[in-house]
Amino acid sequence: MVTRGSQVCVVLAFAGYLAACESPARVKPWRHAPDPTAEAANAPGSPILASDGGEGSVYAARDHTLRIHMDAEPGRVTPIVDPSLWARRITVGTIFEPLLHYVPADAQGPARYTAGLARSWRVMPSGLEIRIELQPGVTFHDGRPLTTSDVQFTLDAIRTRRKDVEHLRPMLDDVEAVELVTSQEVRLRLKRPSGWVLRALAEIPILPMHVYDGSLLAGGALVGTGPWKFGSHKNGIVKLVANDKYWGGKPAISDIEFVFEPDAAVALTEAKRGELDVVPALVPAHWPEQASAPGLAAAFAPLQLAPPRFRYFEMNASRPLLGDARVRHALALLIDRRAIAKRVFDGLAKPASWPIWPGGPVDGPEAPVPDFDPAAAAKLLDEAGWVDSDKDGIRDLGGQQLRLTLVGKERPTPKDTSGPPIKSERDYFVEAARRAGVVIEVKTGGESWVDKRIGEGQWDLVEMTWNGRVDMDVGAIIGGTGAASSKAPPTRPVQPKVDRTLDAMAAAWDPAERARLSKELAAALAESWPIAGIVADAPQGLVHRRVENVKVWDGWIDLGALRFAK
Repeated sequence: MVTRGSQVCVVLAFAGYLAACESPARVKPWRHAPDPTAEAANAPGSPILASDGGEGSVYAARDHTLRIHMDAEPGRVTPIVDPSLWARRITVGTIFEPLLHYVPADAQGPARYTAGLARSWRVMPSGLEIRIELQPGVTFHDGRPLTTSDVQFTLDAIRTRRKDVEHLRPMLDDVEAVELVTSQEVRLRLKRPSGWVLRALAEIPILPMHVYDGSLLAGGALVGTGPWKFGSHKNGIVKLVANDKYWGGKPAISDIEFVFEPDAAVALTEAKRGELDVVPALVPAHWPEQASAPGLAAAFAPLQLAPPRFRYFEMNASRPLLGDARVRHALALLIDRRAIAKRVFDGLAKPASWPIWPGGPVDGPEAPVPDFDPAAAAKLLDEAGWVDSDKDGIRDLGGQQLRLTLVGKERPTPKDTSGPPIKSERDYFVEAARRAGVVIEVKTGGESWVDKRIGEGQWDLVEMTWNGRVDMDVGAIIGGTGAASSKAPPTRPVQPKVDRTLDAMAAAWDPAERARLSKELAAALAESWPIAGIVADAPQGLVHRRVENVKVWDGWIDLGALRFAK
């Protein structure tokens, strides 16, 4: 399955559909930093400052240490240069901080921005300028003060295409220039009014220019403004220690350890022994039976991270067979989402027709999910003129059979082949379509092969995954050819209602306004059907009951809000 989203740059490139942009304008340029890509492979790991003291030290430090299970190695621990999921979880909001904080809708009100490293921000009446004033007295971990030069450096480094910060760069496409006003005030000049810029400022970690000017990797150094400092990375454990001089006050939990353990069964055993506080995701083999076992259920509460990860079929409306919205709608009705969520994903996913749900790529009320309805699909195909005129079991129109090509990523062969074949979401869909008189030929290959086929446009459907963040510009998923902000490929249908709504969402400075527009977006999509959603990931994890104030947002926990029960 091809991955699309801010975590994987191949998606944002999407076979060359994005227009190239020039390097950003700079008002007070600094010495050019070398491109980090070439040195990435040989960059040293984060410096080892301390070693693990063994099992005895683990228990001795439990009263002040939060221990989090990692199911994968974090790789190079960096917030900027192609970070892994775990590298971001380790560094962003802990070691490094953004200018703004995004607060999801809660009992206190709708989704909103609050102060981070920025004490205040103002959108000027023209909508083409944002003024940002920094918090006074903020220092980096090495004692140097935070200034607007650090903000300018970070934003312009991300905006520079040759730096290859592809998971963040598109978020700043609407920025014309970043200008220094004073050491505490900075001005962002925009190409057009864009609420996505404020959203970006709540996502981008600010780096100290004096550390990262020479290289965005900085030789493995991790120096930020956050409530924790980097402690060590050794023997599969990344340790963070409290920043006693943190400008926002010392965190309630002194130490955090991210513990890599690839074996889920071993991780559960360690949790039972009291060595782990957070197990973010259980594998299907251990859920739900293990999670409800007496040894775990008494000490752990369920944890639902609900990442904004969305799986769907892209439909090529530029192909004659899929040019009619009724055909695309019919195909969407042939996806048995509820059966797929249960049988393919073992209940660790939920049905989804659009990327719209609370905490989803579009953060708003959940859009209704259509039932699996072959009868309604058949009626739509009949109305579109696709009938089985020669009674051979395949629908046809004007002498042409309804045969489609689905492109997808090659699946690994199961190690255990003794049992019945394991069906994928693709298999369920293809079988249902064949019963409805639609033949779908599946062609698979490696990631580069799939990318090449997408670029050539010789496909009718392709399996995709959006792996971005909450409340983002989803034009890359659903935008039509007319949306100014969508950067959508020519495979999309003409859908003016969708495009108008996407543009209105882009112009909304308030995330609550985008949430209100999400209903309008769902209604517009139900007319054009540019995609056919399948499921949204719904991993299940565990968190120890001694950990209080657990707030989940954007697929992760707000570690700064946590505290231990007394």
